[in-house]
Amino acid sequence: MFRARVIAAALGAAVAFERPQPSLADEGPQALGARAGVEWLSSMRDAMIRLNYRGLVAYLKDDKVNSMEFVHGMSNGVEHERLTSLNSPMREIVRDGDLVRFFFPETKSVMTERVPTNRSFLVDLPESFVGLCDYYAFLVGGQEYVAQRRAQTIEIVPVDDYRYGRKVWIDTESRLPLRFELLDENNRPIEQMVFTSLEVSGEAAGRDMAPALASDTYSEQSSKREIIPIETMGWSLDSVPVGFRISGYSRVQHPPLKHPIEHILLSDGLSSVSIYVDELKEEPFLEKLKKIGAVNAYTRKIDGFVVTVMGEVPPKTVHMIANGIRYQKSNK
Repeated sequence: MFRARVIAAALGAAVAFERPQPSLADEGPQALGARAGVEWLSSMRDAMIRLNYRGLVAYLKDDKVNSMEFVHGMSNGVEHERLTSLNSPMREIVRDGDLVRFFFPETKSVMTERVPTNRSFLVDLPESFVGLCDYYAFLVGGQEYVAQRRAQTIEIVPVDDYRYGRKVWIDTESRLPLRFELLDENNRPIEQMVFTSLEVSGEAAGRDMAPALASDTYSEQSSKREIIPIETMGWSLDSVPVGFRISGYSRVQHPPLKHPIEHILLSDGLSSVSIYVDELKEEPFLEKLKKIGAVNAYTRKIDGFVVTVMGEVPPKTVHMIANGIRYQKSNK
């Protein structure tokens, strides 16, 4: 979900969520049958990290098209990325290793945070596909042209309707992703990314990686995270779709929030769901399901807390998880 957070920031949406560490399980017969699809995706992920490339990207969301410039480079073993919006609202996001900076020209501010390394802005895949064949089928399709390049199509099809599918067009020459679609439970694209031009270079990105929107007048804010042992968690999750497990528990503070909130991260290794727990405010509260692009979120009140479940998963998934959350320290 790191990619979703980055794209949301680039498009001006106020959404905060994290990318999980991959979940591992024993490889079974289904994984062996999907080996060809997994090999294409693994080689794509390796190319995305290793190569220096740049291009123009069209991003389709909520029936709107946004244009961005994307630059990627590897220098002295450190991965660098820069994503710049080419239309309003103007945004720029720069990653140097595990340090990410979000530049907002309208407010002349920059927000920094630390993230896991090897997490791409555009197509976010796990480090390992082991165990994922229990929840997804990896299908090798036909070949098409994208940005005047021959591309191999790979479909990631969920085995149930609690997670979204994906389709990727992989450049047969460079193995870079040329197009990516996130597919809803009816197999319809709800988010799309496509390179309209792509240049692969043997030269280091160099000064192209420097933020174009940087200014000495920008005020800086930093997100903070405190990792908490999972066994100390005061919440039980009684209804979670098969395959999703707790992969992180922390206390986070994202500006402009003045206080930290609890964050529980669930993952099946590819899809992820975030649970945020905040204090109940004085103002009237309404339980509701909200959709922001591909992200579905459900908020409810539990024993004096506001609990929000959100992720790039179908509405039934966040609703199911939210209705199964219990506060273990409650006297009720």
